[in-house]
Amino acid sequence: MAVMYLGRIVETGPVEQLLTAPQHPYTRALLSVLPEAEGEPVVLAGEPPDPSKVPSGCRFHVRCQVLASGEAERAGVAEACRTVDLPVLNGGGGAQVACHWAAACAGESGGGSADVPTA
Repeated sequence: MAVMYLGRIVETGPVEQLLTAPQHPYTRALLSVLPEAEGEPVVLAGEPPDPSKVPSGCRFHVRCQVLASGEAERAGVAEACRTVDLPVLNGGGGAQVACHWAAACAGESGGGSADVPTA
C-alpha cells in the first residue's frame, strides 16, 4: 500500500502495518478520521499547497501537525522539514517513509527516509 501527498509517495508498507502503525504525519492524519480511530481526529491547518508551486523541503511541512506542535523542533529536524527535499520512494519492497521526523524517531541520521521495520 502507498500513501501519496501532493504527487509523491510519502509512506509505503503492508496494509496492516500502515493501518496500525503509520509513521508519516500525513498518514496518521488520514487514519485519525476513520470512524474506528481512537482519540481525536487530527485537524490539519491551512490549505493544501498549489501543486504548481511545491514547497521546499517536505511537501507536507506547511500543514504538518508534528512541525506545528514543536515535536519536529524537539527532534532537531524542523529546519530540514522546511528546506531539505526528501528522497523519492519507489513504492515497492518493504515499508518506507519519507519524513525527517520519522527518520529521527527511528534513530537514523541525515537521509530523511526511514526503512520501517516490519513485524
